[in-house]
Amino acid sequence: MKLRIRHKLFLSTLLTSSIMAGGIFLFLQWSFDRDFLGYVNSQEFKHLNTMAEKLPSYYSKEAGWEGLQGNHRLWTRIQRNIFFDVMRESVDKKLFADRPQQPPHPPMDPIRLGKRIVLLDLEKNRVIGGPPEQLTHITTIPITSAGSTIGFLGLFPISEISDSGDLLFVKQQKQSFALIALMMLGVSIILTFPITIHLLRPVNHLTEGTRKLIGGKFVTRIPITSGDELGRLSEHFNMLAMTLEKNEKARQRWIADISHELRTPISILRGELEALLDGVRKTGIQTLTPLLGEVLHMQRLVNDLYELSMSDIGALTYKKVLVDPVGILDGTIELLEKRYADKGMELHLQVPAGMSPPLLGDPDRLQQLFTNLLENSLRYTDSPGMLEILTERSEERIVLLFQDTEPGVAADQLPLLFDRLYRTDLSRHRANNGAGLGLAICTNIVEAHQGKISSYASPYGGLGIRVELPITS
Repeated sequence: MKLRIRHKLFLSTLLTSSIMAGGIFLFLQWSFDRDFLGYVNSQEFKHLNTMAEKLPSYYSKEAGWEGLQGNHRLWTRIQRNIFFDVMRESVDKKLFADRPQQPPHPPMDPIRLGKRIVLLDLEKNRVIGGPPEQLTHITTIPITSAGSTIGFLGLFPISEISDSGDLLFVKQQKQSFALIALMMLGVSIILTFPITIHLLRPVNHLTEGTRKLIGGKFVTRIPITSGDELGRLSEHFNMLAMTLEKNEKARQRWIADISHELRTPISILRGELEALLDGVRKTGIQTLTPLLGEVLHMQRLVNDLYELSMSDIGALTYKKVLVDPVGILDGTIELLEKRYADKGMELHLQVPAGMSPPLLGDPDRLQQLFTNLLENSLRYTDSPGMLEILTERSEERIVLLFQDTEPGVAADQLPLLFDRLYRTDLSRHRANNGAGLGLAICTNIVEAHQGKISSYASPYGGLGIRVELPITS
């Protein structure tokens, strides 16, 4: 059985809470046992002080400790008398004091405590009491009379709780600690459910949204409910869906435009050929020349589509060497000067003196770039007209400006000129034999050279194209 992320998150939280609750329980238990044992020893030490205050009267009365030597019954009776005297004094202070005062600490049980109390003389030799153990590591206090030390009282500290009352108290405390730990664990389990649901809500939205994207519903968007990593992931998902939706629309438009571009010349060819076969039109130069024009138009369209597709998949080869882009542009202009003159258009190239920046590029692709730009201006500029080419150079780039005369392009259509098969209503129509792929190919060539290409309104009323190419220092 595969665990879902909801179950994994719940189990991990439950395991963490269980470990923390168990750790807190063990720590509280260890701390309480240690502190409680120290508390019991300190209370017994207080009783030792009480005995040290009472024993000098016996010492004075008997003139020494010889009467207690080996007399366990007398030692037990002395401890009991001290116990009851202290208890009586404590009660009297509570009953007759004007304000209640903290009574002296009552002595511990003389039977349980007395077995561990030992009386020592001035040389710290055992007189009476205590277990038959070596007199090491015991707590001792002096017994003084008239400012002089007359002996010592020693106490063997306990190492574990053995008194029934103390054991009952310790047991109750451990039960309380266990109850607290269980309550913490229960509260953690109860809170884990809503926290898990809250944390997994963005994940569920992403899962559902991804399922819709797989089904082709690219209009899918998911809500962004937080500003954390999941929120940023949701935002990136929406951006991905928006990109897929845009690409899908572009693909549909691309297929429709290509179909339209191919359908028109094919329809013309079919109509003309059927007319020739039916004898409606006679075979000759006047009838075959338009057919050849349509075939050439289809050939240019197919060639442009092929080059564009090769560029998109990275199969368009670039053999880059150090070249002079101005020299390549000048050579391309020479090839098209006659066609510009035949149409009645002027072609001007302005290059500052001594400007020949080195550029790492493919000379054939750069010539294709300049040819497409010159062909575009030649095809869509009214006659008589003019194309002006300006060159500028900075430390890192060379800028080429192609500015022609009317007709111009609307400002809202300028950014769309580099879209594939895009045509403006004024200048891009089939009568000029344009398929709307030239500027798209130019974009790929410029980007392959790490450059930029953009359009703007020409100061002469036509279209302006700005090409920026990085130069080699």
